[in-house]
Amino acid sequence: MTLAENVQGPGILKSAYENGVPVYIQAFTDSELALDIATHMIKKKGLKGATSQVLDYSFNPFLDLLSYTNKIIEAKKIGIFTIGGGVPRNWAQQVGPFMEIASQRLDLDLPERRFHYGIRICPEPVHWGGLSGCTNQEGTSWGKFVPESEGGKYAEIYSDATIAWPLLVMGLVDRIGG
Repeated sequence: MTLAENVQGPGILKSAYENGVPVYIQAFTDSELALDIATHMIKKKGLKGATSQVLDYSFNPFLDLLSYTNKIIEAKKIGIFTIGGGVPRNWAQQVGPFMEIASQRLDLDLPERRFHYGIRICPEPVHWGGLSGCTNQEGTSWGKFVPESEGGKYAEIYSDATIAWPLLVMGLVDRIGG
């Protein structure tokens, strides 16, 4: 809200707010923003030594997970577009396994949800063995994606996002005549 009211010009977070698009912060404490907020919390409380008193701050990172899960449940079909790998990619993809675990352990009647479509831009190849290099196709073995034999469609772009993303955006703009 602050960005929308006080900052002129376009911006990703400002546009998301203005259009009611949720922004999820997966591994929040592993970000510069979280470090700034934690520092602000300590300053606001007037703490001068140990920071353990800050632990009473009411922050629930599971609210993002549950909100995201509800959006996935409501969707007819789901697709995922990821740039890079690591925590954000894994967090977004694990909604299907989360729903399966919650259904089994809590005796809930949640639908089975798997991504029908996936596009991934990531420079890391599979042969290095890192999770960032795991293909969308590999995600079918974890119950995250619909297999191609059942209609799943996936594209992998092995490139740095600073190269591939501008080319994709310009191609899209050219195609739709923007």
